[in-house]
This record gives sequence, C-alpha cells and structure tokens, in this order.
Amino acid sequence: MKLAVLGSGSWGSALSVHFGRSGFEVVQWCREREVADSINRERENPVFLKGFKYPETVSATTSVEEAVSEAGFIFSVIPVQFTSSFWKEYREFLVSRPVVCASKGIEIESLKTLSQRFSEIFGSLDNYYVLSGPTFAREIASGLPAAAVIANVSSERALSAVKKLNTPTFRLYASSDVLGVELGGALKNVIAIATGISDGMGLGNNARAALITRGLHEIKRLGKALGAKEETFYGLSGVGDLVLTCTGDLSRNRQFGLAVAEGREFGGKQVVEGVYTVKAVVELAKKLLLEMPISEAVYKIIYERKDPEEIMVELLSRPVKEEKV
Repeated sequence: MKLAVLGSGSWGSALSVHFGRSGFEVVQWCREREVADSINRERENPVFLKGFKYPETVSATTSVEEAVSEAGFIFSVIPVQFTSSFWKEYREFLVSRPVVCASKGIEIESLKTLSQRFSEIFGSLDNYYVLSGPTFAREIASGLPAAAVIANVSSERALSAVKKLNTPTFRLYASSDVLGVELGGALKNVIAIATGISDGMGLGNNARAALITRGLHEIKRLGKALGAKEETFYGLSGVGDLVLTCTGDLSRNRQFGLAVAEGREFGGKQVVEGVYTVKAVVELAKKLLLEMPISEAVYKIIYERKDPEEIMVELLSRPVKEEKV
C-alpha cells in the first residue's frame, strides 16, 4: 500500500522511516526543498531527524498532489496551529480521502480540536482518523517496540485501519472515541511542561508523581466536559502518553519545562506544542468553569512571567480537600 506523510518534522519523518522499513511505499511531503532533496539524495533528514537513514521505499516531494496521489492513507503531521489552514489550502487533494491526523494540540484561535476543524472543513468525520499514544519519534525511527491508538467515529473503520497499518514493532489498537484520543495527546504536553519545571527546580520524584496523577485528573475533567469518554484517558493515548512525556528525556515539552526552571533558553527548530496548548486549555477552562490548577500554573509561568518557585508554592498551598478520581 502507498502512504502519504504530510510534514517533515521529527514525527512525520519517523513515521516515514518506520512505514518504509515495514514494506509500505511512502511519499513524504516537505515544505522545504532542501529537506526533500536531502531525503532523496542522502537518504536522511539532517534538519529534523538527524542520524537516521531512510529506506529506499521512501521518497520526498514538495508537491502535495504528488504525495497524496493513490495513497491508501494520508498522514497529516503539520504543526497544530497551521493544520486547518493547510487543510483548507489543499482541500481538493484531501477531500474524500482517509486522513490520519498525527499532530497533537488544540487550535488557539478557535479553541477547537483538529477533529472539530476537520468536520467544519470537510463536512464529515467519516474519513478522519487520529493517531496518538506514547511514541517518541527517535524510538519509532530506531525500530524499537511501541503501541498507539487509531480512532475513527466508526469502530469498524478504526479496526480496518489498524489491521492495514499494524506492524510487528508498532502495535496499534482501535478506538471510536476520536475526541478523547486527541485530547489525551494534546493535554499531556501541558502536564509534561509542569513536571519538567518541577524536576528542574529539584522538587523530586514525589512531586513529579503527584503532578502526573493530578494532571491526569485535569485532563479527564476537561475531556469529560467536552464530551470524551472517561475510560479513554486510562489507555495508551491518555495515561500512557502522559507518563512517557512527563518522564522521558526525549520529550520536548519536558525539556522545555526544565529549561524554564533553570532560566535557560530552549533552542531547536521543533515545535513545543504544550506552549500553545496551555493557552487554549486555560481559555476552555474559563468558559466551562473548570478548575485546572496545574495548567493555570504553567500558563502563569510562561505567559505572565511569574516566578516558577512562587507559582509552585502557590500550587502546593491550595486549600485541602477530599481526593476525587
């Protein structure tokens, strides 16, 4: 089967390498001509996935039309804040085609998830799939074992996609809770920034575990308010992705939090989605009258330039109450 991967960041590149190595024909769309040329000539993406060789089954192009032509599935791996505008621009090539969204976040301008924006742009969610779970790009590109979830509003279509895309090193599970799967992937980035800040301040493993646990509660609270299924947040795309992103050193969001706590600039060309997502989360919490103390703390540190130590003390000094899970 031919697959199209739209996006040349680390995750899109890792998916291209993985599926190409697994016997699929893959065409990867790159915005930058130099990246596409490097993939085709040097068999490497030195900008976003340095050190990993592309199999010969993968080719790169700067033409969306060429990338998606005859593709059985189209993986959309565009940074979240640019995804809907990309879909609108190339709608004629994407309409009525199975699109697997592998980007994680919430659109700041609309406060909507990408499934909600897809429905508005294409008129239906029948052809929309979301891929999410505890997956670091470099480990997927290395061929290390991992598991994730593919969701579609139809359980049957989700299962069909899983059967076609599952590989020995990348085990996939099916779900019909599109909203829950994408919210888990988006919101865990905010909690990962919080745990990075905590670790950077030297607050220890106990504090990290508390933030992860209470962070899951925040994710679940917002998810349920938006209509997601609670049980989804206890699966791979929920707690699985949350634990990985909060504890793994390959997590950009965790590394960003560490840099904030240590007063360092965070470099690199990769997008730190949690920085954007936290703005949407705080706005949604206000509209829905929800308490999201960890997310609000991250927002204050990043956007109001509050002192991390002061905010962490504030967070730990909240009124005591009964634990509800």
